[in-house]
Amino acid sequence: MAREGPDYRLVIFLVGLTQLIVTTDFSIIAVALPSIGRQLHVPPEMLSWVISAAALTGGGFLILAGRAADILGQRLCLLIGLTLFGLGSVVSALSPDFTVLIAARAFQGLGGAILQPANFSLINTLVPEGAPRRQAMGVFGIMQGLSLIIGLMIGGVLTTHLGWRSVFLLNPPIAALAIAITLKAVPRKALAATDRSIDWAGAVLIMTGMALVLTAVSMMGHEGWTATRPLTLLAGGLVAFALFFVAEGRVRAPLAPLSMFGRRNFTVANLILLLHLAGVGGVFVLLNVYMQTGLKMSAMESGLGMMPYALAVMASGQAMAPIMARLPHRVIVFGAFGLYGLGLALLAVLSLEPNYWLAIALGSVAIGLGATTAFMALMADATSDIPALQQGAASAVLITAQQIGVPLGASVALSVLGLSGCAGLGAFKDAYMVLAVAVGAGLVLAVLTLRPTPVSPEVSFVHS
Repeated sequence: MAREGPDYRLVIFLVGLTQLIVTTDFSIIAVALPSIGRQLHVPPEMLSWVISAAALTGGGFLILAGRAADILGQRLCLLIGLTLFGLGSVVSALSPDFTVLIAARAFQGLGGAILQPANFSLINTLVPEGAPRRQAMGVFGIMQGLSLIIGLMIGGVLTTHLGWRSVFLLNPPIAALAIAITLKAVPRKALAATDRSIDWAGAVLIMTGMALVLTAVSMMGHEGWTATRPLTLLAGGLVAFALFFVAEGRVRAPLAPLSMFGRRNFTVANLILLLHLAGVGGVFVLLNVYMQTGLKMSAMESGLGMMPYALAVMASGQAMAPIMARLPHRVIVFGAFGLYGLGLALLAVLSLEPNYWLAIALGSVAIGLGATTAFMALMADATSDIPALQQGAASAVLITAQQIGVPLGASVALSVLGLSGCAGLGAFKDAYMVLAVAVGAGLVLAVLTLRPTPVSPEVSFVHS
């Protein structure tokens, strides 16, 4: 039962504010990456760890955190998550070297993992059904788009005028405000599970798999794509993921019930999303690095330079409801991936021309429209036939795919920059082409395996 009462508006504000904290992180850090590299003397292929460290702990603990929210309640998980995220931000800002920064970012990722399931579940437990709940869903979705623009603009201004450390100091006061609202608006036990068992084996295996895969990709940046050590770690990561699925079939309360993966569209959509989001993560980082190194723009200018991409993302999000009401998801995915691939091709071909409007704006608009449209349709496709009692677990798995895909793409893109034999802007062309291969593989997989789904008469929420 949702709790009726005037406090639900405060809960909606809390949901939006907390989501803003988490989703702004990637865009604001991407703008600051080149500055971090210059000041801490870190090569491009190692910079991906600023993103990967947070994604590693975030993705590794996300499914477990969803289970913890069921057992401990949203209030406690929100307080713990906000505190860890805020403290991690402070330590990041004060980091004397790259090693401390990476450790602090991992701390932030853990806080974000604890936050996300507890925060979203507030909508269905504390906000009344009907118009208030639709309003809450809308706020949650809007914050996803606004965070991109806010992160780019504020991140650019702060990095240019106050240095990269200042971008981390933006989080603690916002986290403190969210903590205060949590104490006032969220009851001590908003949600409780009757079965309090935890699948610790599954949690350890998925964390191990993510750690090995992301470490392997990062090592390839300076050791080579065929080096023994990273390939061994990559194989170990894949084995850990395989063992995770084996373990899930043998426990009483699995983190990810295997019955979900018996549904074709869910399994396929997760694989496609992994490839799709790898492309998004790689492009987002490459555009910022290209502008600041290839076009010699400041961090503030590169943040503003990402506005065509950000506006395309928001425009696509606004247009998706009527599009999904008229066309099958499968058709939308095919068309969107085509536009996405066109954008990558434009970036690859025109990256040799040091002109912002040709090398950045044109391709990034096509990618913003195509990638966002494909993402929304795939998310709807993945959960369309999942039973209500498994929707939470299914969402956690999908967000985990996002947590793996984005930093994986960023790591691959930066690794190609470090390994490319081309000088200057030619290295960016190579990196874009590698990402295009991943997106092309996603399109082929979609064409061959996705089953048709009916049109969606109403789309009230999409995680982007």
